[in-house]
Amino acid sequence: MAEGLDLLDDIGLILSIFILLFISYFHLRALDDKRTWDRKVGAALVIWLLLYFILRRLQELVPTVGINDPDVSGLIVELSAYSSSMNFYYIHLFLMLLVPIPFLRNGWQIGAVGFLVVLFTFIDRSAVAADADPFYNSMLAVCMILAACLVCFSVGLRFLIFPPSLEDKSEGALALRRSGYFALGTIAVVMDNMIFRSIGFLDGSGNAWWTFPTVNYSAASSGYNYAMVTLAEMTFVLGVFSFMMLSFAVGCIYHLVQCFRGKHPLSLATVFSGYILFIWALIIFRHWAYVSGYATWDMSENPQDANAEIITALSDGFSFHLIYPTIALLHAVKFGLITIESERDRKILRVVSLGVMVAITAVFTTLLEVIIPVPDIVLAVLCGLVLATGWERHLIDALEPDEEMKTVSWAWPGNERSMIWGVNLMIGIPFAIKLLAGVVW
Repeated sequence: MAEGLDLLDDIGLILSIFILLFISYFHLRALDDKRTWDRKVGAALVIWLLLYFILRRLQELVPTVGINDPDVSGLIVELSAYSSSMNFYYIHLFLMLLVPIPFLRNGWQIGAVGFLVVLFTFIDRSAVAADADPFYNSMLAVCMILAACLVCFSVGLRFLIFPPSLEDKSEGALALRRSGYFALGTIAVVMDNMIFRSIGFLDGSGNAWWTFPTVNYSAASSGYNYAMVTLAEMTFVLGVFSFMMLSFAVGCIYHLVQCFRGKHPLSLATVFSGYILFIWALIIFRHWAYVSGYATWDMSENPQDANAEIITALSDGFSFHLIYPTIALLHAVKFGLITIESERDRKILRVVSLGVMVAITAVFTTLLEVIIPVPDIVLAVLCGLVLATGWERHLIDALEPDEEMKTVSWAWPGNERSMIWGVNLMIGIPFAIKLLAGVVW
């Protein structure tokens, strides 16, 4: 079983690197092309997101990629930890608030977000430092991410329930379709394993309240007041996750019913609806497994038995190794963040699509092998069928950008070049520090 789960890690890592190289090539080959600023920033953010996931996975699979020198300075360790946190927060905040939802409309707002991330990260890490006094669980930066999620969530849910007619070519309808599609995809990326605690939040079980990071140890270490601070923050975090997942479940069912009645068009929103309902089946099953004792996890959500390993592979593994890199590819191509023009470009896209289809097949057969032992020849046969039957054409057709994806944009009020460089430096400098710290030490 462990070998199968390790193979899942390898598949996800290879797929992420494969898609990263593809997007990076098309983005970097023509930085001065006619793409609007939001498409350039969007492509850069998707690249940074993939780099973050790849580095994180490498440091889990290959410990030498991270800091492993026992004599390294504590300052270096802290700087690396701060850099990792800021890298994560900047990428996700800008994906949700800058492209293509114009929530941040001025350069000073980007600077303010950057300052708040640094401040909240400092407070959060200082509260849990070894010599902290008071010592309590602070989650201000996580609360900031969830507040941004509500902005992205509202755009996605509105589009899911009230999509504009496909015949409506007004500027508002085109912008709503573009921002709605992007918001739904971004929400799918932001949903980490916290979503599997949605039911636990509502019934008050340990599935939500007794696993990190939402563990309120502040009362025992710092007293009632700090316990209330932690309780307020963790209630907001878990409450937002539960509220969003319940709302999306209702919205997705409504959308599918309307599609069946012919009132909503079949689109990416339909695919997203099916994905959310599949995730809800996993949420219900994982919650039942936790409260019934069918599977056991520790406080850090690490599986403690074979059943927990299988469920973790089906939930966390499926999302991290397949959904995240596939959505990164979807964002880049479907929303016009990179330009596919020539016949040579389309051939490259076809090769990437074939790779994604093989990876999808490999992930599903690996998960199946974890549950039901099957011969390795099954994977070879299925991959051969995928390659021979031309299924990649359906993926290419799905990635073909609609007109609004290529034409709709909005003007940045200041210097676009300075803003693009500023955003990339805010993300790139912490990433470089973490990478170099792991390489040198």
